[in-house]
Amino acid sequence: MGYRQFSFLIFVCFCQLSFSSSVPHSCLKDQSTTLLKFKETLTLDPSLVTCSSYSYTSSWNTSRDCCLWDGVICDEMTGCVIELNLSCSGLVGKIDSNSSLFQLSRLQRLDFSSNNFSNSHILPEFGRFSRLTLLDLSDSYFSGHIPSDISHLSQLQSLHLSPSFETILRLTAHDLKLLLQNLTKLRELDLTSINISSTIPPNFSSHLTTLRMGNTGLYGIIPDSIFHLPNLETLVLQNNNQLSGYFRRPNGTSVHLSSFM
Repeated sequence: MGYRQFSFLIFVCFCQLSFSSSVPHSCLKDQSTTLLKFKETLTLDPSLVTCSSYSYTSSWNTSRDCCLWDGVICDEMTGCVIELNLSCSGLVGKIDSNSSLFQLSRLQRLDFSSNNFSNSHILPEFGRFSRLTLLDLSDSYFSGHIPSDISHLSQLQSLHLSPSFETILRLTAHDLKLLLQNLTKLRELDLTSINISSTIPPNFSSHLTTLRMGNTGLYGIIPDSIFHLPNLETLVLQNNNQLSGYFRRPNGTSVHLSSFM
């Protein structure tokens, strides 16, 4: 074989390798199967689709690569599902511990907000999603106790758990403390209207920009550490009548906060 032929073969092999590594990976079959199984456990209620034009899961079928389904984002290199955004999709049904949802171990973002999961509990299995940076289960008819397993999601940057108007979610004082201690990367935390009935622990992520804990039954003195969070832009604590504290203005004077609760 001549030098030119040999060089040409090397060039062709290099091009094939480069091309194959740059082409997005298609959806893995097990990921597609898992998503379709999850879809089968739910029904659609068009009356719930009030903040989007249609349900994302309407596009889920075997005729298309699952990485092209609405609400689904895959890792381009592996084909694994890393994001599910099914907010306001009119989904109705229960999520139990055997749900195929929990097989999507590579998830990084999960948004189920504004659906109707029929008083499903926020299961300990949600704590398996160790890669999650966003978890939004707000206004989706989850009820019961929030498990301590949520505090295992150490990569979370956004956590939204506020319940629907007709449902009750509870978080124990101990689990609130664990959540705040362990989720050190949080930027957004919304626990509005969750039954906590606790004092406010002093430890919060220094990355917090938004903290919403209104109507939660909090009581006692607001820890001064909250007002020293360097990135905090939004603080909502209204409708906690047993909560009080002082906010120190830049000029050194302070304002009693009980009138804002």
